[in-house]
Amino acid sequence: MQGCRADTVKAKSKHHIPSSERGVALVLACFFCSSFFILALASYITVCNRTLEMSSRNLNGGHSIELAEMGMEEALWALNNSATDNWSNWSFAGSTATRTLSGASFNYDNGVTGSVSLSVTNYNVGTGAHVITATATTTMADGSRISRSLSSVASPAALFTNALGATGTSTTTGTITFNSGGTVDSYDSSAGLYSAQTPTYSAILAAGGTSTTTYPIQLTNARIKGYTATVTGSKGLGYTVGGSARVIGPSTTVNVSGTTIDASRVISTPISYQQNFAIKTISGVGTTIPGNNTGGTIGTVGATTPSIYYYTGGLELTGGTTITVQGPVIMVITGYFHMGVDGSTSSIQVLSTGSLQVYTTSDLAIYGGGINNLTQDPKKVVIYGTNTGGITDMSSDPDMSTSTDFYGVIYTPNGKFTVKKNNAIYGSIVAATVLFTSSAPVIHYDLNLRKVLFDGITTPFGVSSWTETTNGG
Repeated sequence: MQGCRADTVKAKSKHHIPSSERGVALVLACFFCSSFFILALASYITVCNRTLEMSSRNLNGGHSIELAEMGMEEALWALNNSATDNWSNWSFAGSTATRTLSGASFNYDNGVTGSVSLSVTNYNVGTGAHVITATATTTMADGSRISRSLSSVASPAALFTNALGATGTSTTTGTITFNSGGTVDSYDSSAGLYSAQTPTYSAILAAGGTSTTTYPIQLTNARIKGYTATVTGSKGLGYTVGGSARVIGPSTTVNVSGTTIDASRVISTPISYQQNFAIKTISGVGTTIPGNNTGGTIGTVGATTPSIYYYTGGLELTGGTTITVQGPVIMVITGYFHMGVDGSTSSIQVLSTGSLQVYTTSDLAIYGGGINNLTQDPKKVVIYGTNTGGITDMSSDPDMSTSTDFYGVIYTPNGKFTVKKNNAIYGSIVAATVLFTSSAPVIHYDLNLRKVLFDGITTPFGVSSWTETTNGG
């Protein structure tokens, strides 16, 4: 028994820890816990600092983008106001203009400052393309910098972006009306003739009328493959209930026998899409247009610049008179321009080697044999009218009443233009008000017009897209 007790005591003594050693163990445990806490806290603080740093850099990167966009707007303003601004405060090296914007208005909180460096190539070329580069830099209090650059090609905006555009902005103008039917679709003349393509759904009818009691766009059984756009607050789009009016896209489910209006294609915006731009005054050496009942051939085949022809007092083609255009031609008519209003087949023929620009200051009447554009390229025939008739004076209502298909564009932004027959129109019409009185007019909008610049109008510069680069951020 004693032997057993001795063994038991000896065994227990192996696991006995003196009180002094237990104190050291506690201190070591506390030390290790504190070390782990300090390491965790340091890591947490590091993460917080990194997060704050990244947040600050993202914030200031956003500031840089905002400054670069503002710089882009500043360059566009200079391009669009060259006559009045004269590029003051810019520096020049050849055809490149540069400028740096900075100062207190570019500073932010926490000691962050900003600046924008601008560059515009070919600034003095006129209507050509210009490369705008805006590089914005934000400098933080510690001296680190974040830069963002935007680069874009700026060029004058297209004039005929809509199939039909009504520029009027009152309660009595700015309307597009189909009295009893009609169709509108689109194609691309750069891809060939309309007959060889499948019509697309990109035509836009844009009306700026502000009436709240009369529809700015009225479709009585008319069918639109595309969009309608009216001004916010106006009465908008009207159509015949129970008729066959349509505003549709390629995926719209169509009511075969009734009205189909795709709400996603009926747009209301604060301003009208179609702007009213001033028509240029043409000058230069020229000759006289063959007079009334004279006819003849004008223009030079293969010429690189248009021949200018003038006529004062109003030009009227009657008795079957035909003017043939065989080269690039500009006709400047002081007064009205009528053809075939006597019931004859008087006309203008534009040969495959020709192109025609017409400037008229009063009433325009395309009757008889009309304007026969044999190129079948809408951009080759342009009619500019500065008259204001047709709004209150119906006797000077510019109009078209011919059975000849019209390939071209008409721009009479202060007059009411009326189409009275069912001839097809390949191109675009812009007027203060547009009216179709026939039963089945057809408009084939040429999408290529959105890429074409016309000499008779100075449109503002704009950018279609830009590329972004990052420097030091």
